[in-house]
Amino acid sequence: MSRWSQRAALLLAGQVLVVAAAARAEDAAPPASTPAPAPSPAAAQGPIETIEVRGSSDEAAGLDTTAFATVIRAEDFADKVTSVPELLRDMVGVQVRGLGGEYATVSIRGSSAEQVVVYLDGVPLNRALGGAVNLADLPLAQVESIEVYRGFTPAGLPAASIGGAVLIHTRRASRSPVATGSASAGSYGSTEAIASIAGRRDRGDYRVGFDGARGDGAYLHFDNNGTPHDPRDDATLRRENNDFRRGHLSGQATLKSGRRGRFALAADLLASDRGVPGLDCCKSPDARFATTRWLLRPEFEMPGILGGRLLARVAADYTRYREEFDDPTGPTSVTGRLVDTVNLIDTLGAEFGLVVAAPGRQAISFLLARRRETADLEDRAIRGPADIGRAMRHGTVVTLEDQISFASDRLVINPSLRHEAYASTFRPGSAGGVVLPDEEDSYLTGKIGFRLKASEALTVKGNFGRFARLPDFVELFGNQGSVQGNPALMPERGRSLDLGLAASLPRPAGALRSARVEFTLFETLAEDLIQFIPNSQSTVLAQNFDRARIRGAELTLALGIGKRFNGSLNVTHQAPRDVSGRPTDGRLLPGRPQNEMTASATLAAGPGRLFYDFTYVGRNFIDPSNTPSEALPARYLHDAGYRLRLRKGLDATFEVKNLGDARTYDYVRYPLPGRSYHARMSWEF
Repeated sequence: MSRWSQRAALLLAGQVLVVAAAARAEDAAPPASTPAPAPSPAAAQGPIETIEVRGSSDEAAGLDTTAFATVIRAEDFADKVTSVPELLRDMVGVQVRGLGGEYATVSIRGSSAEQVVVYLDGVPLNRALGGAVNLADLPLAQVESIEVYRGFTPAGLPAASIGGAVLIHTRRASRSPVATGSASAGSYGSTEAIASIAGRRDRGDYRVGFDGARGDGAYLHFDNNGTPHDPRDDATLRRENNDFRRGHLSGQATLKSGRRGRFALAADLLASDRGVPGLDCCKSPDARFATTRWLLRPEFEMPGILGGRLLARVAADYTRYREEFDDPTGPTSVTGRLVDTVNLIDTLGAEFGLVVAAPGRQAISFLLARRRETADLEDRAIRGPADIGRAMRHGTVVTLEDQISFASDRLVINPSLRHEAYASTFRPGSAGGVVLPDEEDSYLTGKIGFRLKASEALTVKGNFGRFARLPDFVELFGNQGSVQGNPALMPERGRSLDLGLAASLPRPAGALRSARVEFTLFETLAEDLIQFIPNSQSTVLAQNFDRARIRGAELTLALGIGKRFNGSLNVTHQAPRDVSGRPTDGRLLPGRPQNEMTASATLAAGPGRLFYDFTYVGRNFIDPSNTPSEALPARYLHDAGYRLRLRKGLDATFEVKNLGDARTYDYVRYPLPGRSYHARMSWEF
């Protein structure tokens, strides 16, 4: 993916514009535990300087230097047999909801999953048909880095959201041709195979990767048979219809054009099929969900225009989803009726962007993005015609951002404006269905942020902004498994603010090699917040909350001791409350635990490394009334493993997840796996 999406818009001495380059820096990257060093004066002589997004969360915000952001890189998770949901679960301010199989979503600072935009190589994966992105459909095998922006969406991204943004970058080509491969196996019939090849030739580079995985998900879980107050029918059962199969192929190629231009092409193909097992007590013996995704993105960049003061970029992307949900047993399954839906979703997007170095140590950015999405809906279980109808949404986004530096970059002010205009049309099919009027909506939102480097070791940052979001088509009239839509939904609106400081050890002090602490306060006030609320034992319904307020605090601590030990601690406390004035006023919003904590440690031991992870998620209410008997209990999870270097290019990893074999639940009582064992062999040549 182009590093335009990480252009830092930094202004160096002599008004040299510093933006993120499209490929990896030619020089060796600094260690992951240290921030990227500032370019030397000699390096600043050229019109464009390359920045690597490296280091701690304070220095990682390549898109917005005032934002609170965190970056995970491939070397950070190379030791583990893990996944995108498990990695995001360990981040401060981030909550991951899993269904105990191949489905998981992410929320940030108390947002819902629909309120977080997920990008894959610059392409937003959220769709008007369904805003929540399944993280399990983003295989980790080909991922190079993951950026998480908490609370605010940078102006350089075409799609905004309330909770923030998750940017996933696939691996890039290396200096010389290299091939990698790995094979892993684990509990519950899980297996995975990964292979890739990459290299550079003359004026271009290339990379192709493939990974495939499968598992049966047949773990033991506690079943109360839908009668939590009657223990006589309780039992421990094995999860059924929780298997999955997944294949994924991705590739990138870049070609230099002229002295400075660069053309890039990225492609991604995913095919998956999984069971939909239902809740702990309301099981589905044979409901299935299959997804196929095609993604194509060409992009052209031209830096160094007007003596190095202007960078221009144009990009396009095409995404096609084919989703099929089949519930053949109807009344005994998750929907309560026969369903065989097929959704075909096509999205075509285009972007044009400029970044210019202006007088007065300013970097002004402009982005124009246009997207068109169509969704053709069928239900083949209906007698007669199967065509439910077509939904279409056009969107136009214009953003303008100005980054102003003072006092040799010690103070940065970053105001931005975003104008969004949407037009939605709904055409009923011959099978009938929900008929909605055509809609046109437009929003003008904005944000202002600052970053103050009070000293070499202390940085203070803050942001304030407003947001708006239309309900997606699933929230309006969805029927996917246990999810039911609501055509009466109103758009969400509100404002957010945060303030925090980060302190780091400027230089090693004895055995303490590195240390960093970050503390942040945040608040979001939302109107007509959209939530999925349990509507029965087996379904959830989208509803508006008149007003909701989410206040919280985040704490991050990272330590490096000696040459062998690294540790981190992340703590999130939030109070997400209904302040609508209705009977539920003052109650906690459902699906949002007040307290979460993660801790991790790695220790070099012999020819390998030991690692340990701890996760705590506090009690979680699942209904607006906060019924104690319906709350999900707190969960404590311990993972540990060892990565052994057998020889150069050959590694073996063994990991145990959920060491205590805790039988826990998530979302609205989806049982999660107990103890599991995993082993992997990986090689590079």
